[in-house]
Amino acid sequence: MRRQTPIAQTLYAHLYPSPSPKDPPNFSTHLSQHLVPEVRLEVATFYGDLNSTEARYPGLNYCHPPHRARLARFKHHARLFRAFTELGLTYQEIQDFCCWEGTRWARERFERDEGVKVRDTTGEEIGAWVDWRDRDLVPEVKGGIERNTEVRVCVERGGEDAEMEDEGDVEDDDEEGSEGSDETASAPEPSEEVQAREEHMDLIRNRRDTSISARILAAWEEGTALPPELEQYLKERSERNGHQVRDTDIFEFLRTRRRIGLDAVMTAVESGAAPTARSAVEVAATAA
Repeated sequence: MRRQTPIAQTLYAHLYPSPSPKDPPNFSTHLSQHLVPEVRLEVATFYGDLNSTEARYPGLNYCHPPHRARLARFKHHARLFRAFTELGLTYQEIQDFCCWEGTRWARERFERDEGVKVRDTTGEEIGAWVDWRDRDLVPEVKGGIERNTEVRVCVERGGEDAEMEDEGDVEDDDEEGSEGSDETASAPEPSEEVQAREEHMDLIRNRRDTSISARILAAWEEGTALPPELEQYLKERSERNGHQVRDTDIFEFLRTRRRIGLDAVMTAVESGAAPTARSAVEVAATAA
């Protein structure tokens, strides 16, 4: 059914039911003052420049939802689209009415007059959508580039790490039983830290050996009764060509003569009596 009143008058009356002196007097003025500037702004925003034929003739379809969404960002186009809906304009009525710059009508007229087809590049970089459930069925493109995304990590244990696991942490004789298990269960340390720790423990052992040997030697020189074998060793070392007994010699002698308990010797040194027997604790301390 053809409308009795032109669409331009119907739209103008709907957009401006009570026009003021500042409002445009008719729809043509409204088009030139408000709608066309908004179209130009949208085209400049979307394409960036007007150097291409597509930008000069964008072919905006006022019935196409994506185009309407782009233009509806502007105030006057949003009012125009609401008027289309409220007045119940049909698809063909809108297409026949929207004949101005930047519309589908302008592009079709240019193509007809010039005998060319304006290429629409919008969305060309977007490929066809494939359901993820069907992606395994899509044939692979031959001649493409294969990328190996599988990552393999090979971990090798070096000789130093293996040695560090086998070595126990060196502790004092009195603390070896209580802390040995905790240190063994700890993670291997870097080689530099282990080496520094070993050097520190060696220094502690040397100081301990020197202190014990010095006390034994001082007690013997003062006449304290010591185990016969140890006294014989000290006597021989002192009488052999005037050789001076060293602290390290005494402790080394005790290490090689395990039947002479170190704890028993120290007890004799402190009490002034010769030891008579060895306890299990003495054997364990000497074995260390």
